[in-house]
Amino acid sequence: MSSISDILMELRQLTDYVNSMRLVTYFDVVGATIFLYDYLLTLGMEVNLVWSSKWTFMKVLYFAQRYLPFVDSVALCFLNQLSTTIDPTTCKMVDKARGVLMITGISLSELVLTLRVWAVWGRSSRMGLVLSILFFLAVSTSFVVSGFFLSSIQFENKPYPTFQGCFIISASRLVYMNWVILMVYEAAILVLMVIPGISAYRIGGDTALHAVVYRDGVIVYIYLFALSTINVIVSISLPHIYLDILWSVERCLHSMLTSRVLLDIRAYGSKAHVVWADGITELHFGSEMVQTKPTLATRLRWARVWKSEA
Repeated sequence: MSSISDILMELRQLTDYVNSMRLVTYFDVVGATIFLYDYLLTLGMEVNLVWSSKWTFMKVLYFAQRYLPFVDSVALCFLNQLSTTIDPTTCKMVDKARGVLMITGISLSELVLTLRVWAVWGRSSRMGLVLSILFFLAVSTSFVVSGFFLSSIQFENKPYPTFQGCFIISASRLVYMNWVILMVYEAAILVLMVIPGISAYRIGGDTALHAVVYRDGVIVYIYLFALSTINVIVSISLPHIYLDILWSVERCLHSMLTSRVLLDIRAYGSKAHVVWADGITELHFGSEMVQTKPTLATRLRWARVWKSEA
């Protein structure tokens, strides 16, 4: 028979575990709440700038990465964390579906941001090849790592009848590799945004568009890089119960920031009376669209046009 001290120890461990799960739930709710609040703030812009536009690949991509969080970060999140009737088998299914959708959503958001980098490099075929390889390696590796991690999660029956959510007993720390991959990829994209940004500011020209494309782009990637770094630290240093504490927050921020990138660029185009095919890969600098990598002579000609327009 267990001694009184053993029973008290088990109760203390269970209490600590439940408190830890509550904290994870709070962060999930925070992520979902921020996403819903930002969605309401930007819904008017979306209706005016996206809904009425013609259907393109970019529009489909925008809607996919914009609305997937309603499934993985809102519906499945609350089901996974707040249900009092969910069983271990259902927990496993929900967790796998949520994990796959989150990685898919983050990948779609990264694709939008990557296409913007391709645009500021003048839609260069070489840069397109480099970005395609980097994106494929990052996404495929993330799906492999996520598959191993999601398979490693073990659930048990809830310890008492009113316990909310899924009772996780173990999980692999391999998930930190996802955040390392994302951190490295975002660092590379950040550098690729800074290089043409510096050149653009030196030449001068449309400072408003430069602010929307370059400055805001750099800020977005600094935010995402910082959050990925924090996720790596959390995954390595804290107990397994905290492994996914920032998943929903980063997932929602990816969608929110990416959506704002496209909306802000389209808002600028609307104010400047410029119509772009997709609003992100065809950017109007000065008097012509960036279709191919501009030569030095072309850049100097743009500079003269910008100065004359000013």
